[in-house]
Amino acid sequence: MSVQLIILVIALVAVIFFFKNFNACVYFIVIVDIFLRLVTYIKINYLRTDAFSFLNVFPADIPTILRSFDLGFFNEILTVIYLIIYIVFEALIISHFVKKKF
Repeated sequence: MSVQLIILVIALVAVIFFFKNFNACVYFIVIVDIFLRLVTYIKINYLRTDAFSFLNVFPADIPTILRSFDLGFFNEILTVIYLIIYIVFEALIISHFVKKKF
């Protein structure tokens, strides 16, 4: 088991324990994924690789963490769950946008 997955699972359990809300879990997963994608983009496009080599520890995104194991069909299930989480996130954002008065 990789360190990144262990950290992600521990942080997710902490979010579940403290917030006890499904929406908090969805927001947490999306926040972590967007953060990892931003770090990867900045690392690839703007930073020198030799000066900021410690950023290579960060994975590119959450599917990269999930794909780091060769689990076969279980990887497909985790990918579908990841996709469902993003669909729920999109629904939460749209409902918040519709409820907001301009």
